[in-house]
Amino acid sequence: MKINIQKEDLLYAVQAVERAVSNKNTLPVLGGIMMQAVSGRLYFRATDLELAMECVINADIEEEGEVVVPGRKFSGMVRTLPGGNVHLESLGREQLLVKYENEQSEFTVPCFAVEEFPILPQPEGDIQGYVPVRVFRRLVKQVSIAAAADEARPVFTGVLMELSDDKLVMVATDTHRLAMGSGVWQGKGQLSLIMPARTLQEIGRLAVNDEENITIIAGKSQAHFTLGNISFTSRVIVGQFPEYKQVLPAESLFCTHIELNNARLSGALERASMLSRESMRGKGNIVRLACGEGKLVMTAEVPDEGMIREDIPAGVAGEPLTVNYNARYMLDVLKVLEEESLIFHLTGATTPGVIKPAGENADEYLYLILPVRVSK
Repeated sequence: MKINIQKEDLLYAVQAVERAVSNKNTLPVLGGIMMQAVSGRLYFRATDLELAMECVINADIEEEGEVVVPGRKFSGMVRTLPGGNVHLESLGREQLLVKYENEQSEFTVPCFAVEEFPILPQPEGDIQGYVPVRVFRRLVKQVSIAAAADEARPVFTGVLMELSDDKLVMVATDTHRLAMGSGVWQGKGQLSLIMPARTLQEIGRLAVNDEENITIIAGKSQAHFTLGNISFTSRVIVGQFPEYKQVLPAESLFCTHIELNNARLSGALERASMLSRESMRGKGNIVRLACGEGKLVMTAEVPDEGMIREDIPAGVAGEPLTVNYNARYMLDVLKVLEEESLIFHLTGATTPGVIKPAGENADEYLYLILPVRVSK
């Protein structure tokens, strides 16, 4: 294999697929990136057997071939190269030669055996369609915050995707909170599947062009996403997602409505979190919210550390209430809301509350959060 390629193009492709390189040592070749040069195009592939990624770019190919280089090491070396042309040349099956600076400088990296690299799955599924990048990115950002990190319960680490003819709904929950968002989707048929939150987040990070669409081909065991010259294939999490609609409170149960500025509330919660972060390591990160006429009063107190109280201007309708919440759970949603204002619908002091963006997008997103019971 002999290739000439610009450093910027090489780095773009390597960094794109590097996200799927395995960090585990169970199968060393999974720590590699395959490069395959065919018909004027250079394919980059990586997989950890849960997520597979491929990026294809144009290159000046003098000689076709394929190699598997150590992903993290090769990416790090490419990142530090000076700009300009880079010459890649395989030395037998065991090494790749990299020349740069008008081929006056060079280094080599060891290669894995090509035949040991897994064959990436081909796109197949029961449903196919596309979603605008801006919609997909918003949904992933706003919903994945509620996915659990504990892999002991895989279903809760995922995001439920419900695909229908014209609508995409995403839902995630860790049992303490639930996030649900919806957006436009163009496809045929209906399908529900649970995707690893990490997969959707990786796609969202690379989805930066709002003029593009993401094509999705999905089945019961895997889903394939195409974004420009990058494709992703991911396994589907097997299991039964909770019946989330049953836990969403009916509007008739809302007894208090609070509208307030996102930035103002975020600042108060950040300060309250800093008060307890060092002494309690986040475990005691509880704030009390009391709503009254024209304001929301936030208080937090940590023994031997201090207390904080802030009066936040708000539009309040309904019953006066005092509720305790985990400040981090509150901050998570405030950081992903795009609107300046939010509306907090409360059902009671010990029952779920619902946060929605204020304005015309109120029906596209909700965040359900459970209060924290505090002993008196």
